[in-house]
Amino acid sequence: MDNPQTSIASTVKALESTFGSRWGIWLSDTAHWWASRRGTLSAADLGVGCVPFLRADTPEELAELIQEQEALCPPDPTAGTGQPPAAGTPGEASA
Repeated sequence: MDNPQTSIASTVKALESTFGSRWGIWLSDTAHWWASRRGTLSAADLGVGCVPFLRADTPEELAELIQEQEALCPPDPTAGTGQPPAAGTPGEASA
């Protein structure tokens, strides 16, 4: 018999890996799947509809919502690499 906790942990690990660990994933005690961004959102990100938290009924639905969010706010290519973002051109404003 499969251990439900092991199955949940495997699903969480798979989802987090799929999205480059940019999202923290968990199943709440109310049986909803949640994701929270591990990065910050700018005012511009919020203005185009990006959100810090997502809620879904299934892991598949959560993955779709994350994909939609990442299409709105593409992930920073340096996120999670431990490398600082490349410096802008002199005279250019930084974000």
